[in-house]
Amino acid sequence: MLNEFSYDVGQWDLSRFRERPPQDTFTVFDLEWHLLPDVWPGNAVATKLFTSWLPYEEVDSFLEVGCGAGVTAVIAAMRGCSRVCALDINPAAAETAELNATRHGVGDKVTTLTSDLFSGLDEGTTFDLIYWNSPFVEAPVEHDYRSQIDYAAFDSDYKMHGAFFAGLEQHMSETTRVFLGFSETLGNPQRLHELAARSGFTASVYRREEIALPADYSGPRNGDGSGLTSLVYVLYEFRRTAPAA
Repeated sequence: MLNEFSYDVGQWDLSRFRERPPQDTFTVFDLEWHLLPDVWPGNAVATKLFTSWLPYEEVDSFLEVGCGAGVTAVIAAMRGCSRVCALDINPAAAETAELNATRHGVGDKVTTLTSDLFSGLDEGTTFDLIYWNSPFVEAPVEHDYRSQIDYAAFDSDYKMHGAFFAGLEQHMSETTRVFLGFSETLGNPQRLHELAARSGFTASVYRREEIALPADYSGPRNGDGSGLTSLVYVLYEFRRTAPAA
C-alpha cells in the first residue's frame, strides 16, 4: 500500500529544491563540487551517510547506479577503486559526475554514462561492488515526472526497484557485493524485500542510523497533526539466495 504521508514529504522536499536559489557548487567531505542545473546536490544526509559507510578498500571495481552529482563514485576512486562507473538516467547528472571526477583528479578512473539503470552498460560487464542510493519514496502509478530531478526522489509503483534486482545478475561475478541505500521511514521496506526475493536476492542490514530532524521542521504532517521527528537510513547488502522466480 502506498504511504501517502511519505509521498507528501517527498513532494515537499522536491518543491524546496525547485525553489532554492540557483547554485553551481556545493561542499561535502571538505571538498567543493560542481553542480549543474536539475541535479540534486550531493551533500544530502543520506548521501553523506552511505558514502562514508561503503567498503571501498575491499574491492577494485565499483558501479554506482543513479550517481547524481557523482560524490560516491568519485570518493570510491579516491579511496582506491581503480575502475569506477557512474550511471544516471539524468544526462545533467552524468555530466556533473564527469566534471567532478576531473575536478578531484580521478577522471582517468571514473567513466560516466547516461543510463536507465543498467541500460548503458555492455552486457556481461561485471563489478566487484554495485551500489544504488535508490529513490526510495514510492510514488503512485500516475505520478507525473515533471523533470529529470524527479527520478532522484520518486519511484512510481517501485518499478525501478524491481528492474534493478532483475538486471543485477548480468553484471555480477561470483564475488560481487550489492549495496542499496534506503530510508525505512520514507521508503517501503516490505515492498523492497518482496521485489528482491522475486529476483532471488535477500537483504541484511550492513549499517543503520536514525537522524533527528531539526526542531523547526515545517514539512507535511500526519492526519493527527503529528510530524516527522527523525529519519531512519539503512544501507542494505543483498545476496543471491536462489534463481529468479
